[in-house]
Amino acid sequence: MNKEKVLEIVNDVIIDKLSQLTEEMSSNEFVEMITDKLGEVGIEIESEEDDEQIRDIIGSRIIPLVFKICEWGIGKNIPIE
Repeated sequence: MNKEKVLEIVNDVIIDKLSQLTEEMSSNEFVEMITDKLGEVGIEIESEEDDEQIRDIIGSRIIPLVFKICEWGIGKNIPIE
């Protein structure tokens, strides 16, 4: 068995799945899911400004995740400035 080829294929599949997850978390459907969960705990979104703040918070969590996925995929740290 060619372990290097197996590792390459495993890494490709992992990166593909993580990319799909990242795309899903960036969708309007994901934002709506977060908004629904906020409503369940009594936090209502009353304005477009509230909606933008939620999107900013989601982005602030997803962007570092994308960088970490990329770093893992290429095997190097990416400096964030």
